[in-house]
Amino acid sequence: MSGGNKRIERLCIFLHSGSYDRVYQAMAITNVVLATGGEVYLFFSYGALKRLVKGSLDAVVIEGEAVAPFKEDIERNLNRGTLDKISEMLDMAKRFGRIKVYACTASMAVMNIARDELDPVVDASMGLVSFLNLVKDADQTLYI
Repeated sequence: MSGGNKRIERLCIFLHSGSYDRVYQAMAITNVVLATGGEVYLFFSYGALKRLVKGSLDAVVIEGEAVAPFKEDIERNLNRGTLDKISEMLDMAKRFGRIKVYACTASMAVMNIARDELDPVVDASMGLVSFLNLVKDADQTLYI
């Protein structure tokens, strides 16, 4: 990359929020890193974990203030095809390879979500300690 910026070899993202815009942003960053040859590890917990329940990947759930107008904007752009669905972004990431999607086992327990309820996009469920072992070798770690 120009300007002396180091290319990200390994990115770890802790996804806590299930808000569509935040998960969308995480997937956009993920696909850029994958497209430039890096590897990405995603760790879904709490609100983000709900998105991994079968049939929920593309639900337009928005957290925070001004929910109604923002939700309408996202839905309009999804319907127009000017905004990718999260499921499409995950499919693209999986085609690149070098990505692993993990569900937080503690969040699964707290939220009573069984492993068989999760979308097949999930590679494995793991605890925070195990994910932190991946993070220690990451070039960059994000909490979204």
